[in-house]
Amino acid sequence: MTNIKRNLHLGIIAVLSLWTTACLNNNKNTIQSKIAEIRQEVAPDRRVARFDVDLVQAGPEGFVLTGETNLIEAKKQLIEELNALGVPVIDSIQVLPSSHLNGRHWGIVNISVCNIRSEPKHSAELSTQSLLGTPLRVHKKQGEWYLVQTPDDYFGWLDEGGLALMNEVEYTHWKNSPKVIYTADFGLAHGNSLHHGKVVSDLTAGNLLAFRSQERGDVVVGFPDGREAHIPDAEVEHFDEWLASRQPDSTHILQTAETFMGRPYLWGGTSGKGVDCSGFTKMVFYMNGLMLARDASQQVHTGKLIETDTTFSNLLPGDLLFFGQKASEGQRERIRHVAIYMGKGKVIHATGQVKIQSLRRGDPDFAEDRLKTFIRARRPLENPAEYGIPYLRELEYYGVGVGDFQ
Repeated sequence: MTNIKRNLHLGIIAVLSLWTTACLNNNKNTIQSKIAEIRQEVAPDRRVARFDVDLVQAGPEGFVLTGETNLIEAKKQLIEELNALGVPVIDSIQVLPSSHLNGRHWGIVNISVCNIRSEPKHSAELSTQSLLGTPLRVHKKQGEWYLVQTPDDYFGWLDEGGLALMNEVEYTHWKNSPKVIYTADFGLAHGNSLHHGKVVSDLTAGNLLAFRSQERGDVVVGFPDGREAHIPDAEVEHFDEWLASRQPDSTHILQTAETFMGRPYLWGGTSGKGVDCSGFTKMVFYMNGLMLARDASQQVHTGKLIETDTTFSNLLPGDLLFFGQKASEGQRERIRHVAIYMGKGKVIHATGQVKIQSLRRGDPDFAEDRLKTFIRARRPLENPAEYGIPYLRELEYYGVGVGDFQ
């Protein structure tokens, strides 16, 4: 081969190499943009939806999509749109729940209050809690931990001691069993009706158990793992009757809120044993038949928006007040706290402990830091379902005789 031919040949190879590299880079950018676009569309809040999709370059033939999602339709959309753009990809995205669970995609909380963490380890941040009898979607297992999702769609990690794992048949049987709800603040379930037997479990308000029978002033109940115990019948109500009797109005909301007075603040707490600010509001509304979102930054997008001024004259008891960092040039709004309005400038909220404070200057319990950081108010008790706050009775799990939550 002459030098001219050799140089021409090498030049063609270089051009093809540059062209291939440019095509790969263009395709890579297209894929990354499409992943980001769909993630923003279907899973902007990772607390309640997962679209953790990435790509790995597989050489000149194309790219491999990896990662996982619980949104199978979003995965299909991504593949279809990339195909339509003529971008070749190899699909290795795992759809949750994992096949390694062998069909055991359900869990029922098996202790009075379970701790759900941000990572699969006990030293991780406490993200939220769930009460005994709460159904959980189980997505995958890592060591002794399960990635679970609560009825309000919140994701987190729960150790295996906190739930009874079930397949569809077992879950359906549990779901359709008659239930009782524990309505006392705290108590114990014993192994026999004389209350001299061993303690089976502690109990706290909102716990759900299967109803077995009535015996001499006791109710015999079943736990998700099959244990049975006795509870004084004065401390429980049949769940369907309790659900039908809920009256989520300001009077009942404030009555329930005041029963939490003095309870300790607990980051991630969502039970009578300890609450953070949004866990407190969530628990108060739950005990009155309404399902609030988990975090203050989520609750602020529900309920009817109420115009406010420095007098708070437009507010009604039972309204939710939100506090935090107001939006300004260079920084976005951040909601960091929520409280329940009581009237006359007073709020009840979890801050250090559940307490009542005032937003009016001159009051002895005036909280200046809260007044300075007040952002907006929402009215959750006026047509709640219309503004993103469902009734428990309308949720597929909690409603009597209906199917699964999604």
